[in-house]
Amino acid sequence: MQTLTTLYGPATSSGMGSAVFTAQGVTVDSLMSEAMSAYQQFVGEGWDKRKDAWKAGFKMIYRRTSGDAQGIDAELHALHAPELRGVVQMMVDEMDDPAAARAALAEAFDSAGVRELRIYSLGDGEQMAGLQVAALREGGEAVMLVMLLD
Repeated sequence: MQTLTTLYGPATSSGMGSAVFTAQGVTVDSLMSEAMSAYQQFVGEGWDKRKDAWKAGFKMIYRRTSGDAQGIDAELHALHAPELRGVVQMMVDEMDDPAAARAALAEAFDSAGVRELRIYSLGDGEQMAGLQVAALREGGEAVMLVMLLD
């Protein structure tokens, strides 16, 4: 987790770039609401100005099934939404050290303790586009990586 946070940044309300959020006591049923809360916190003040647009951009676009062993790097690169290709490239391929980014993503999202993994698209439908990777670990800890770009 520390490496993921070092690479992508701690929880913030900057509304641009990337950040890692965590939550405790999360269940499979509450993971989506935790992901939405992290998204809202990340957007910060801008959320209230365009709440409907931000909410409309929040859609689950991928859910890892229990038998799927592709790994987060392959899952991100397999996303079919053209508007997210640039986000995936920034999140993985164009990092200062892509190998370190892949390792941190794998450590956070591919470990044996991950019970559920979802990827959500984010954005305001106009200038901003992004994605969020949300994982629920054994014990109820959620880890959410948010990236939002213009």
